[in-house]
Amino acid sequence: MRKLAVVMAVLALAGCDNEVEGVHKQVAEHLQNPKTAKFANVRFDTQGSICGQVRGKDDAGQFEPYRSYVAIKHDGQYEILIDQTGNNLRIREVCGGAELQRRADELAEQPAPEGWDVEVIQGPNMGALTDMTARLIEKGIPSSVEYREGKPVVLMGPFPSKAEAEARKAEVMGKLGTDSIVIQHGAKR
Repeated sequence: MRKLAVVMAVLALAGCDNEVEGVHKQVAEHLQNPKTAKFANVRFDTQGSICGQVRGKDDAGQFEPYRSYVAIKHDGQYEILIDQTGNNLRIREVCGGAELQRRADELAEQPAPEGWDVEVIQGPNMGALTDMTARLIEKGIPSSVEYREGKPVVLMGPFPSKAEAEARKAEVMGKLGTDSIVIQHGAKR
């Protein structure tokens, strides 16, 4: 009986791998050179949707920055969304960070006398705190950790201008495939 359970578990996991491979082929089709696709931070949500980051090479053979994607499962099929702007709320609703994005959008036009932060989105996107901070240090990106309601939050900044914060956000996504949001420093989240 125990052997049967182990065999069934292995077969179930093999099915997941095939499903992920199929989704990755669909996601890769949205890139300039699908065969060069590289995936990072791949994870499942509770409804079977697949989230992660993807990048591929451009026509000059250089890797483009990572972009977030989600494959939303509907009746056994997947709807593929790739974040072209870095602020796709629909992707964040499925993969995490939607509330922080909504708050940042609410505050977007308000002044930021203390500057702007880049905040890493919590959840599987971030991984372990030590891993996240180590990856940032490895890439030469200074960060700090703040605790809110007992949970660690990884921040970069404050930056004097929103443009500088947006540039850092793009750098973090491009180099690490880590999703983040730009929001006023000191703003209540």
